This record gives sequence, C-alpha cells and structure tokens, in this order.
Amino acid sequence: MAWRGDFGYTDLLDRQDVPKYDLRVEVLGTVDEASSALGVVRAITPNEGSQTLILQIQSDLAATTEEGRPGIYITPERVNWLAEVMADLEAQAPLEPGFIAPGDSTSGGFVQLARTVVRRAERLVTLLDHEGALHNPQIIAYLNRLSALLFVLARYEDLTAGATSPTMAQRDEKEHEGEHHGTVSLRT
Repeated sequence: MAWRGDFGYTDLLDRQDVPKYDLRVEVLGTVDEASSALGVVRAITPNEGSQTLILQIQSDLAATTEEGRPGIYITPERVNWLAEVMADLEAQAPLEPGFIAPGDSTSGGFVQLARTVVRRAERLVTLLDHEGALHNPQIIAYLNRLSALLFVLARYEDLTAGATSPTMAQRDEKEHEGEHHGTVSLRT
C-alpha cells in the first residue's frame, strides 16, 4: 500500500495535503531540526538547569493545543521570558568581544549548531511572513531571541565544562598576507 509521502505529499496539522517542498513544511522541518539538536544537548549536558531550560524551549517549539492544532502559544510574554533567561545566563557567562569559535565543549558546540538551525528557521519564518502565511508574528521575535539566548547558553555550557576562556576566531595576519608558516599536522 502506497503512502501519501511516497508521492511527495504530506499533511499539516489541519490535515491539508501539501507538497513536501511547501514553505510551511520547510519551516516545520527546520524547527524540528532545531529541537532535535537541542535534544542532543539535553542528553549530554550534566547541567540540570540547562536540561530544564532546553525542555521548556522544546515545548515552545512544539506548541499545539489539546486538539492538535497550532496555538498562539508564542506570545510577547514568551519572547520576554527568553530575554530574561538570557540576561540571567549572561551574568553567569559573560561574553567576550569578538567572534567565538564554537567547540570549546561538546555541549556548547551542539548548542551553537542548534543556534544556527534556529537562525535558518527564523529566515524561513520571515519569508513565510512576507508571503502572508504567518498567523503569529511573535514567532519571528521568539526565534530571534532564542538564537541570541542559545549563543549565551553555549558560552555557559563551555564555562561549566571547564573552558574558562573562549577560543576566539582570529586570523594570523602573517598568514593573511600570504606567508607560509609550515604545514599543519593532524597526527597525534
């Protein structure tokens, strides 16, 4: 027996058949990717506070009503909540000026990966809004704040894993000028 998906279609929560390339499906899939990346962090971090926060975020990202329909759960209050959590975390994990290279800890690196997926979701949701198909514009603000919060959470995860000073992404000016300083060995 063939499934609808075998022919390139799926349905949304309203049970409407749409092609799998539909922008709404792309948005939902990208939000699902972000939640899954956060799930990896929730599984590997020893920080109970991070685990709780991530589960709250995952619940926001999957918010539906009891009838299985999308609700207007993402409100200005939820957006403000993210900003408050970010301020609390930033007090514990101050940010350095400049570009921090992800990867000072496993959990921090995965938070950064989730952050980039959230940024992609934000771009897609913005496109959805510009096409007139977004019913809750608070989602754009939520995803924007969420990506900022995840940047700070990554730094917090790095700190609690023992990385007291972040690795900064800086170019060596001599290399930039084209001078060669030897080869890099990947052998240990």
